[in-house]
Amino acid sequence: MAYEALRQLQEAEARADEIVREAEARSRSIIQDARSTARMVIDSAVAEAAAEAGASARAQEAEARAAAAEIAARAAAQCRDLENGARARMVEAVDLVVERIVTASGNR
Repeated sequence: MAYEALRQLQEAEARADEIVREAEARSRSIIQDARSTARMVIDSAVAEAAAEAGASARAQEAEARAAAAEIAARAAAQCRDLENGARARMVEAVDLVVERIVTASGNR
């Protein structure tokens, strides 16, 4: 009877050891799966963020190009206006220079 009790105790301990080993193996598997899932979620989030950043950069670049084109067009128009104004006053400027040269040399 004592032998039977001792044998049952050893079997119970062996089963308990097996249950512990199985639980440890399952926990390692669960942790590995969780880490793998976490890595996939992180990679996906990083890729999504990179795509959004690229789209935002392209949109801002397009806005900047449009603004630069508008500024360049206004500057070109201002240059044309200044050039046209200068041409219109060219005759007046030549007359003024000739008058000063003639007056300075004593010929009136």
